[in-house]
Amino acid sequence: MPSAALAIANNDVAQIVWRFDQKIPSCLGFAVYRKEGAPDSAGSWIPLPAWVGFVGQSNPSWTQKTTELWPIQKFEWKDLTAKRGNTYSYKIVPVGGNPNGTSKLSPVGGKVLFAGPVALTETRGSFRTYFNRGILSTQFLSHSIPPGPSGAPDYKVLTNRIDQPGDPLRQALAGQILEGLESLLKRSLQSGGSIYSALYELSDPELVQLLLDDRDKLNLILSNTGTSDTENQPARQALHESHVNILDRFVPSGHIGHNKFQVYVDDSGPQTVLLGSTNWTDTAICAQANNTLIVESPTLAQAYKRYWDRLADDTPEQGRAKQGPALRDADMQPGATDVPIDDGKATVWFSPNTPHARQSHPGAGEATPPDMAQVFDLMENAKEAILFLVFQPGSPSIVEKAAEVMNQSPGLLVRGAATDPKAAEVYNTLLIHRSGENPVEVVPASAISDQFAFWQQELLKAGPSAHAIIHDKIVVIDPMSDDCVVVTGSHNLGYRASYNNDENLLIVRGHKALAQAYAVHVLDIYDHYRFRYIIQKQGTSAFSGLEPDDKWQDKYFDPSNPASHDVDVWFGAKDAGTILSASAPVTNSLASSGASSTSADNERRPQTAISGRKGKPAPTRRSGPRSHTSGHS
Repeated sequence: MPSAALAIANNDVAQIVWRFDQKIPSCLGFAVYRKEGAPDSAGSWIPLPAWVGFVGQSNPSWTQKTTELWPIQKFEWKDLTAKRGNTYSYKIVPVGGNPNGTSKLSPVGGKVLFAGPVALTETRGSFRTYFNRGILSTQFLSHSIPPGPSGAPDYKVLTNRIDQPGDPLRQALAGQILEGLESLLKRSLQSGGSIYSALYELSDPELVQLLLDDRDKLNLILSNTGTSDTENQPARQALHESHVNILDRFVPSGHIGHNKFQVYVDDSGPQTVLLGSTNWTDTAICAQANNTLIVESPTLAQAYKRYWDRLADDTPEQGRAKQGPALRDADMQPGATDVPIDDGKATVWFSPNTPHARQSHPGAGEATPPDMAQVFDLMENAKEAILFLVFQPGSPSIVEKAAEVMNQSPGLLVRGAATDPKAAEVYNTLLIHRSGENPVEVVPASAISDQFAFWQQELLKAGPSAHAIIHDKIVVIDPMSDDCVVVTGSHNLGYRASYNNDENLLIVRGHKALAQAYAVHVLDIYDHYRFRYIIQKQGTSAFSGLEPDDKWQDKYFDPSNPASHDVDVWFGAKDAGTILSASAPVTNSLASSGASSTSADNERRPQTAISGRKGKPAPTRRSGPRSHTSGHS
């Protein structure tokens, strides 16, 4: 395989991948540089930051170094310090020498790779993609929030800040997702169009106020979050008192009105739809991994508006939703099929879409819901990769289907992460034992539980009653291929959601820009929790710093190691991202199989300083949580 590097990105993260055709003697890792614009444009190459050094070294104040001192010991990296809206190119330089942590390492091997240019933007043709930074188990947060009784960052300090509009911590953790959530309401206020919205959880003060501001244009179906509905009650009361056109939709126990969508309608009819996994709460915005997607498509928007009307018809005046035959019969067919959007095609499903609700103990002959049947069929036809993020999908779900497909196609790259540690542990054990040398790994969300080496104790979730950590519901199939697929929406990607819940599920085929944006997000979350899972399972001996020799490369050239094959996913397809070949090349994994391959652990740092209420903009980024009451979101 020839030497090559590529870069792909979404609105928040740039992912760089590279390979070399043989091991590089004396290479201690890679110094990675960034510049604005194309590789041959004017300007300086700036080394990317690093926080973790070689074994035996330390960084007690968590001071930012560079990859010239502490290089990257793997064949991929995420640029988490790039500025949204900019376009960048990257240079990858093998380095070696004396790893003392104070002197810059020197180029070795005589080979340099370039990738780019790639833009960090939410705009992907007719789509706009938004991802937040709601990961709490970060070293940045550990160094920014005072410890609580457990030694981890105090979640009470966190929860007292993320519900405050304008607070720099809230802004840092929310990233650009607030901009996405607010965009259609603001368009309505400016242009006079109407909003039709169906929401599950509603408690964020900033978003509630925006709904109140748009009261004359707003039509809202607001579901309940439990029998008592304590979470939504304050916002529900405020909306009623302000005479918003609000319909209270209370679904029975064991069911949830799980939608979080909006349709923008102007004088010409429905124009735009907003969907995704993000509930309208401070927790969802700041303390869970979430996504929001906006689609400019009158046809798709019309399908969502018709579904909104069906939900309204299914809800009697007293608010007790029936999920009756008329709603279920209509949802058994796609709301819209193969809608052309740019170079892709979109199909949308709504639920409940089965003849009756699911029993608490379903039998072996349980029918596959129609929306899940299409998703499963697409997974079965994957040629290169299946990537996913899920929150407690139940069983059966896309996780079991991923296991089945992987066992049938051992060369397929499968990477996934889930909130539920118990579920993930079961799947992880089952799939590793079943699939041999190329396992499916469902990584449970976890945090570093004690101080060691370069790491401080981390916060996993926002308090003892918090549920969701990874809240995305995403499947990405063959992201570098013309036949790529993105599955997203509110649907938890298991049977139960189709049988019992109000849900929407969007399937987009053939839109590579969208697929690559979602792939970057999935692997960003996967890599973060993969490292912490290894530490959790193997202890601090799993990784305590960079290796002081070139042995770290060995697994990438071992044909029996999955890391030596996974790169084919990213370089095997034509027109895969932005690729520039150069005079060098390794076989690598975009989602590395071992903790020892990390350099700076791709530390997340918010773009806004978070030490106080009045933060100052900072060039670096990332890292927030109130309890998620239902546990089913």
